[in-house]
Amino acid sequence: MPRTADLVAKVREYIAAKGIGLKEPLVAGLSGGADSVCLLLVLQKLGVTPVCVHINHMIRGKEADRDEEFCRSLCEKLGVKFVSYKCNVPEYAKEKGIGTEEAAREMRWARFYEAARRCGAKTIAVAHNRTDRLETFLFNSSRGAGLRGLGSILPVREKDGFTVIRPLLCADKQEITAYLDSIGQPYVHDSTNDDTDYTRNYIRKELLPRFGRVNPAFASNMERSADAAAEADEFVESCALDYISSHERPDPVSFSSLHACVASRVLSILYNRQSGSELSFAHVGIITEFIKTAENGKRLNLPSGTDLIIENGVFRFAARTYNREYRYVLTPGLNRFADLGFDVYVEAADDAVSLCELKNIYKLVKRFIISSDIIKDGVYVRNRAGSDRLVYGGMTHTVKKLLSEKKVPSSRRGDYPVFCDKRGVLCIMPFVSRDGCRGDEKYSITYCENSF
Repeated sequence: MPRTADLVAKVREYIAAKGIGLKEPLVAGLSGGADSVCLLLVLQKLGVTPVCVHINHMIRGKEADRDEEFCRSLCEKLGVKFVSYKCNVPEYAKEKGIGTEEAAREMRWARFYEAARRCGAKTIAVAHNRTDRLETFLFNSSRGAGLRGLGSILPVREKDGFTVIRPLLCADKQEITAYLDSIGQPYVHDSTNDDTDYTRNYIRKELLPRFGRVNPAFASNMERSADAAAEADEFVESCALDYISSHERPDPVSFSSLHACVASRVLSILYNRQSGSELSFAHVGIITEFIKTAENGKRLNLPSGTDLIIENGVFRFAARTYNREYRYVLTPGLNRFADLGFDVYVEAADDAVSLCELKNIYKLVKRFIISSDIIKDGVYVRNRAGSDRLVYGGMTHTVKKLLSEKKVPSSRRGDYPVFCDKRGVLCIMPFVSRDGCRGDEKYSITYCENSF
């Protein structure tokens, strides 16, 4: 059997074994290099015509423009839809304070997603091969990766709402170039791939050949190790998701009973869902210790504007909130504060809106009857201050302690509404009012929560 048929048959067998679905519409990355050109041709041999997406990273000047034109011409020849993007990677890397490789990857994937959305595709095919997987395994190992990193590149992975497939992961670089040579298909060469200042190029050109001298079977052995890590990672992920689904509000006790690797994955999943970012090993350790030892009401500041909060015996990740300073004078009738999540009615007690009527509209309703003198002197609502106190039951109480005792979540205490007059704190709805504020009891203040 000719070499060309060998490779196509090998890929066909591989995608069947790995459950890789090939169905149009499908987006495929096309750089013009051997791997992506091979991917395009093999996909067509397998009966699928993708939408090809080319990214000009604006790093290599005329050479990059040459690659873009090559890809455009190839797609025209093959009758394939072609989409190209120009991305100023050096400028983006400088703005973000990240390396060129990372910047290129971020911009590339953003454009893949954009192209896929435009053509209604849910699947994105990329041309990683077996050699790429070995490079990634070594690269991730050197950085101290966990199971997911050691699993390296996978044939199928769900990523940001899309299914990413790698049909060529069964073939190494030599097989791919031999296939293209055998059918006389040209491809372009990216000169930056020769620069060993780039980490992956150094691994490919310097380290992999040396591993081959240590053990000629190193490639197969590393691949088995990556497969084993990927399988273990899948199991850990499954255990973590089972815990999350059965613990809508995870608590420190049940969390502490988890195996360390499952607990770490639980934290990573929950943090990612909240922030969209990944947790480092260091932060996982800090968070785990915090959950075990922190008192109720405490919070831990984390990157990406996210906090871990312990309250009422459970923990959760939440977007960091900043206390809103507000102060509004209350006027007769309805005082609406939609942005704060509550409304306040100030009325003559005899003419007040029926509580039953309000309870049909609001989630929580609480009414205090107060003196007309207090109303005449002016009443206002503001967010809590650290020094707030009020006297009730003949004793002075701090508002901070009161809210803690009433189990108000710590995330709400900073901008909790406090009703005041000239003498200070008048009442904390819906809990208590100041001693001696009733007087002739001719007015009512009705507090109605509508969105908490």
